[in-house]
Amino acid sequence: MKHLTIILILMYAACISAIAQTSEADSTAKRHDELMQIIMTKPKVPIKTIGVYVYDGYNTLDAIGPYQVLSELMSVNIFFVAKNKGFVKNQRGLEVKVDKSIAEVEQLDILIIPGGAKETFFQTQDQEVLDWIRKIDQKSVYTASVCTGAWILGATGLLEGKNVSSNWYRASEIMGMYGAKYQPERFVRDGKYWTSAGVTAGMDMALGMINELMGDKYTKAALLDLEYDPKPIYPDGNATKTEPIVKEMLMQMYDMGLKPLIDGEKSKKEELALEKKKQESWPELDDYHAVMAQTFHPAEEGNLKPLYANAEQLAAKASILKKSVVPAKYQKPGVKESVEALEKESVALAKMVKKKKSEDELKKAIFALHDRFHEVMEKCHH
Repeated sequence: MKHLTIILILMYAACISAIAQTSEADSTAKRHDELMQIIMTKPKVPIKTIGVYVYDGYNTLDAIGPYQVLSELMSVNIFFVAKNKGFVKNQRGLEVKVDKSIAEVEQLDILIIPGGAKETFFQTQDQEVLDWIRKIDQKSVYTASVCTGAWILGATGLLEGKNVSSNWYRASEIMGMYGAKYQPERFVRDGKYWTSAGVTAGMDMALGMINELMGDKYTKAALLDLEYDPKPIYPDGNATKTEPIVKEMLMQMYDMGLKPLIDGEKSKKEELALEKKKQESWPELDDYHAVMAQTFHPAEEGNLKPLYANAEQLAAKASILKKSVVPAKYQKPGVKESVEALEKESVALAKMVKKKKSEDELKKAIFALHDRFHEVMEKCHH
């Protein structure tokens, strides 16, 4: 009996051991599968090529930060591209050899545009570069900027109406010139467009891209691989948190080199907008409209006194309108003919007033003339 008990105990122990080994094997296999799922994660959208556009004067970390982070994506070809092949110097004179020119790169899945200072502003004036960015954007999955790189991207017109981030320096003012809405965030995504705050924020933006493409587990692995766990000794890396005197000092320093350029660009854009407004406006039509409003609306209420007072002026304004040059914006089918009819009927109404026609006849005439005026307006805006 004693031996049987020992045998049973040994058999029980063996069974427990076997179960434990099986359980451990199952656990190991499951863990292996989980690890492989992370490693073999496929992006939501295929990403094969990433180009970082660089130019003399770019800020080093604006370019290198996203380059390093996005290199965590497997099977991706990431490279620098410049207007011309050869050596490109960063803001501090560090040279990087660039093997691809914009003429050679016709398509990218992700385009990164870093910032800088004066040289970045000059890039906003380079139509060849802006045209290339627009071309790349037509097929890119993401088009992105870091820091003042948003100035370049904004100059293409692609950020118009978009929410954006940028370097804090005069951000609302500058991005507003390009029709964009500045948000004081570390990075902002609006559709396919990603924009980040200054310098180090480009790394956060790049991590945001990885998270969007690959999911949280893969992103966490990238974070650990980079040992990305920043702990600044002060919170002053944010313009809303630093001391006012510190921000003022940097603002004045930046203003010395950049404000004349920015003010010049603003003036140029304001002049262009004014010229465009002049070209698109039709002051003679506006003048006629003003007199018509003063005349017709009282007549609607049964008050014909303004009509008696304004009839000759309406006829005169209509004649001036007929002789005026129709702006290109309003050169549409039927506009000229309707204006001629408006002038003819305005003159006829003035004659009716002079002949002291009845109030009923005058009311019918002003209502008909008002309808004719709206016919002109509808044809102008059709």
